[in-house]
Amino acid sequence: MANDRLFALVGNPNTGKTTLFNGLTGLRQKVANYPGVTVEKKEGEGRDRYGNSFRVIDLPGAYSLRANSPDEQVTRDVLVGQRADTPRPDCVICVVDASNPERHLFLATQVLELGLPVIIVLNKIDEAAAHGIAVAAGKLEERLGVPVVPMQADERVGMEQLQVAMSREEWSASK
Repeated sequence: MANDRLFALVGNPNTGKTTLFNGLTGLRQKVANYPGVTVEKKEGEGRDRYGNSFRVIDLPGAYSLRANSPDEQVTRDVLVGQRADTPRPDCVICVVDASNPERHLFLATQVLELGLPVIIVLNKIDEAAAHGIAVAAGKLEERLGVPVVPMQADERVGMEQLQVAMSREEWSASK
């Protein structure tokens, strides 16, 4: 399994990272609606739609990569490759709460600046729609130059589209 692609899930607290992690890996990590639940990284394995294996790291929720808290320090260190116990990911899946995209895209822009391949997941599209918020995923994708996948992770809506994005050749393991 040394050649498996490694994806890191990042995002603000309560964006649905752990729910997405559980959906991708089939594991049942604890999910709660308050910051600090994922205080260290969790790892799991999954398979993409073509049967290729991958690894996923569920990183602690972070508002910034400036590392103002222990949670943010773990996230930052993994993304920049400064943790001896974790290789730098091949791709980052940045989970954004679609009901408050402006707030959550701040972290996404910091992740993009690291130069790693990125997939942006616009999660909780159902909640956004209920509040009259519509995020133009296509325009956002065009503007940022990375795949943007609208999702409702708790119901697996958008999971196939995410798996297509995860199957791209650019994410091949280089380690």
